[in-house]
Amino acid sequence: MVIPTADKIAKHFTAYYQPIVDLNTGAVAGFEALARVVKKNGSIATAGAVIEKIERRSDTLKALIRTILVSIRRDMVPLLERHPHFYVSVNIPPAILGSGQILPMVEALELTPYLDRIVCEVTERQALTHLGRSALEGARRSGMSVAIDDFGTGHSGLMQIVGLDFDILKIDHSLIDTILMNQTAARMLRGIVALAAALRLHTVAEGVESREEAFLLRAAGVDCGQGWLWSKAVSGTQAARLLDQGYRADDGSSYKPK
Repeated sequence: MVIPTADKIAKHFTAYYQPIVDLNTGAVAGFEALARVVKKNGSIATAGAVIEKIERRSDTLKALIRTILVSIRRDMVPLLERHPHFYVSVNIPPAILGSGQILPMVEALELTPYLDRIVCEVTERQALTHLGRSALEGARRSGMSVAIDDFGTGHSGLMQIVGLDFDILKIDHSLIDTILMNQTAARMLRGIVALAAALRLHTVAEGVESREEAFLLRAAGVDCGQGWLWSKAVSGTQAARLLDQGYRADDGSSYKPK
């Protein structure tokens, strides 16, 4: 697959938003901005394998991040003005986050007033590198919050993240997938939640697909969930509706899918 140029990325990519849902209230606590491709016929497709190719070059990676920020400026800023309770997260690799390129983009797009509502997501593996640690420190100094994404996929162990400066721990779906059938996975989950609570970290479970998983996660003390139980990534217009309605079911539970 040919790597798209920076100009084509700006023209043919956009962001869609997957809701992050409070497990106790059913309210939308935030959205993760995910890259999507706009096809010639106007339909939207996942970026798939092309993302990995884009990330190999600094110019195309920077173009992709800027395009997602442009989408956030267009779609999310009006919602941020009306709804003070939610945030928007975006995956920003340390190669961009730690190189001093983010703040100029944020300032140029007039996103500076919303920095405290933007969360930079960095994967567990990326965060534990020297560049990753520097990137986290820089993001925090700028006023942005930081999330460790895909936690549980690496081999770092819980204690290796203790020295990192971040706000949100996103638990990878590979652990969530097994909690219903595997007692060891359930115990690991409780250990992660206990550590996060001790460090005053917010927890988000990724890849939640069933009510049973959601109930177990809430019982374990996880703060929020993200996954197809509630919604796939949606457009900015749909995101506005989700903010208004939330996911509170008639029976008082918080897991009613759309």
